[in-house]
Order: sequence, then structure tokens, then C-alpha cells
Amino acid sequence: MADTPADLMRLVALMHGFRSTQTIYVFAKLGLADHLADSPLTAAELASTVDADPASLGRVLRLAAYYGVVTELREGRFELTPFGQPLRSDAKESIAPTAIMLGQEHYRAWGSLLHAVIRGESAFQHVYGMPMFDYLAKHADAQADFDAAMGSGTEVFLRSLVGLYDFSESRLMVDVGGGNGSVSAVILKQNPSLEAVIYDQPQVLDAADRYLTAAGVRSRCRLVPGDFFSSVPDDGDLYILSKIVHDWDDERAVRILRNCRTSMKPSAAVLLLEAVLPEHGRPSVATMFDVNMMVMLTGRERTEAQFRSLLAGADLRLTSVVAISDRLSLIEARHP
Repeated sequence: MADTPADLMRLVALMHGFRSTQTIYVFAKLGLADHLADSPLTAAELASTVDADPASLGRVLRLAAYYGVVTELREGRFELTPFGQPLRSDAKESIAPTAIMLGQEHYRAWGSLLHAVIRGESAFQHVYGMPMFDYLAKHADAQADFDAAMGSGTEVFLRSLVGLYDFSESRLMVDVGGGNGSVSAVILKQNPSLEAVIYDQPQVLDAADRYLTAAGVRSRCRLVPGDFFSSVPDDGDLYILSKIVHDWDDERAVRILRNCRTSMKPSAAVLLLEAVLPEHGRPSVATMFDVNMMVMLTGRERTEAQFRSLLAGADLRLTSVVAISDRLSLIEARHP
């Protein structure tokens, strides 16, 4: 049992976390932060704008006030707080797309965490009847939400990347599983002589075209459709895989890495952007990402030793691991 009332209250708060997840999801899905950006509004005024029930929306807004997203003013008006500003779609570091993604498919899949623990299989596939990426390919709205979430906050999390790694000697970067190109965009903005190939499934490349155009780097990118389990484009100086390897079990992860190894020049490097699990005994946010991979896919987060072994299985040598943030590291690998 928790030792102090404070410990007990913290435990209770963790138990109730699903309620804050759904409150913030509804707030983001309905775009309430955008509607409150200029001035406070009543629940009725907001409801008429977003086509919701005024009484029900008012009750959720009061809960959002409890969580600190809005402040309830006199006469039933609600004002967006500084804490809630990142839920605006036009915020520079908007997290609204992530809030939407987590409140939808992720939320339902995590509801079957017990199934994953008992059966040792993907909770997402149990709930939706197919693997996650197959589901996204069949549901354009879900794919769009996923792509937006993957780009959400990219510059925040990768702000220090360009200062930690020297991209100046490279001519061509192959972004393997590059999605909407948000990671490449961060790197290209700071390296004007670098070009990129965004390599991913055909259905995601339209989003890459739009994102890279808006970022002002589209002219230095080629969008190439393909399947990284079969092959990857040749002759890159860098092969960057951002949160790709963790999606897959060891066998399929090695297959992707081996395809990079086959296509890369002798002088080229493979760069993995991944969470690195600490060895046992130290709590880490990477454990949350690890269980998320268990729920949503068939992959896992890995320790540095496990990455070293995984890369060796693809005939690659781990050369460095550099922390970018508390949740992401840059792992470099080269020819043996």
C-alpha cells in the first residue's frame, strides 16, 4: 500500500489517466483551442461552431479547466490557458495531432493491454483484426492522423540533432520509412548542400510532398515509393531510420538493416533515431515506448547492447550512441 497520502493520491491520479487522455483528445479533435485562440467563449458558442451538444460540451470544458487546459470565467465563458496553447493547430510546436492519434486507435488498442500480456501478441491486431500499418493503408483518415502526429513536435525533439552530428560531408541522405519527411526537413534546413530521398509506402508520399513543400525543402527531395523489407535506394551517404527499427521484431529489423547495408557505399553510415532502454534497474520513459510497441505492433525498444547485436546481425558495426533528448538517441553504424 502507498506509504503516504501523497503517494496514494499520485497512484489514484495514474489510475484515472484515461479520463485526461480522452478529455484532451476531444478538445483537440473538435479544434476547441483554435476557436478559443482569439477570445473566451461560452460552451453554447463553442457548441454551435463545432456542432456539439452545448450541455455535454460545457461539462467537458469544466473538466478541461480542472486539468488546466482552460480557465472558467464569469458568465460561463472559457479561456484558453498558456498550458493549453500547444493544442492549437497553428501553434509552432502543436501537439494536437498527437493528442488526436493517441485518443483514437492507440486508446482502443491500449484497452487490450491485458490481451497482449497474456497472449504475447499485438493488442492492435486483436482489436482491429489486422496489423497497424495494414489498417492505416486501408483508412486514409487514420493514415493522415498518424502522419500528422509523426511530424508533430519533430523540430522540438530533434532541435539538437544537427548540432550533434556532422552532416556537412554528405551529399545524399536516404530517409528509410521517411513518412511525411519531417525528420529530413529538420536536417535539410540546416544543411543547404544536402539532398534527400524519402522512401516509404506510396500512400504516405502525398503527405511528404505537402510537408516538404511547406518546409521549403521540397526541391532537394526525391519521393520514392517502395518496401524496405525488399530493398532500399542505392548510393546514399547516410541512411537514416527514425523510429523505424523499434516497430519490428529482431528478424524483420535485421532484414531492413541488411538492405541498407547492401545498398550503402563503403564510406556511408546508418543513423538510427531510437529510444535506448537502460539496463535493468533504472526507470526510464523508454519503458513506456517499449510497451507501446508491444501493444501497437510487434516491435520493441532495445538496450545499447541489443542494438549492437542487432546491427551485427546485419553486418554493421555500432560506432556511437549519442543522447539527443531524454527520449531519443542517435545511433551510428558503419561497415565492419
